[in-house]
Amino acid sequence: MGSLPSPSSTSSPKYTLHQAKTRAHMDTILDIIWAANYSPYDPLIQLFFPIHGYDASAQHAAVTESKARFWDQHCNAPHGSSNWYYVSETATGKAVGCAQWEAHSENPFGKEEGKRIEAGWWPEGEYRAFCESVLEQVYRPRASWMGRGHLALNWMCVLPAYRGQGIGSLLMSAGVSRADALGLECWMEATQMGKRLYEKHGFRSLVKIAFDMDRKDAGDLWRKAQHELTPPPVFAMWRPKLGVWEVKGRKVTRPWDLGVE
Repeated sequence: MGSLPSPSSTSSPKYTLHQAKTRAHMDTILDIIWAANYSPYDPLIQLFFPIHGYDASAQHAAVTESKARFWDQHCNAPHGSSNWYYVSETATGKAVGCAQWEAHSENPFGKEEGKRIEAGWWPEGEYRAFCESVLEQVYRPRASWMGRGHLALNWMCVLPAYRGQGIGSLLMSAGVSRADALGLECWMEATQMGKRLYEKHGFRSLVKIAFDMDRKDAGDLWRKAQHELTPPPVFAMWRPKLGVWEVKGRKVTRPWDLGVE
């Protein structure tokens, strides 16, 4: 899978789109993710970035671990599949938004059918099992219905003070334009906050995923996680090839009817 489009193709006078190439770029992206997901607070961020403690040193350790983990994942992803972008203010160079577009020219799940999702960033125990249950529910529709080449938007974050200024559209255009050039579908799991933006770029919601976190014989830690970490519902959203939902007056087939390549 080739790299995504040149950032210059989707830049604006006020903001510039960059593709992450170095560890320093990725560290900047993680700073954006941390800041954006605490305003407003999204419980999903704690599932990906647990803070094991209550003082400043605990948060510093969590940030440091997340930066190392995401850089490692990016470096070890199949060539061309992990594409991270960030947007900076043209005048100041300040990074204000980021996104990851995961690109696959063919079915990425064929060799991983039934593979268990492991949240290795949590220690063994009920918190880790809770996180893995959430992630399994998030990704089940993607693995079931996207057995073909596609681009998936995995992360999209904009700093609170910069929202509503077209930064999200720059990040969306980076992936959507590449998908159209390759003739591929697009996929994402969206929060309510971003849903309207994604719809403007040709996505539609297929199903609302409300998390079922009940567990027989749940222990105290599981029940605590239910109270503190259960995310709000997310939307499985799909964009067909070229964003075309009707062909000669007929609706485009839904992804689960298209089979597996």
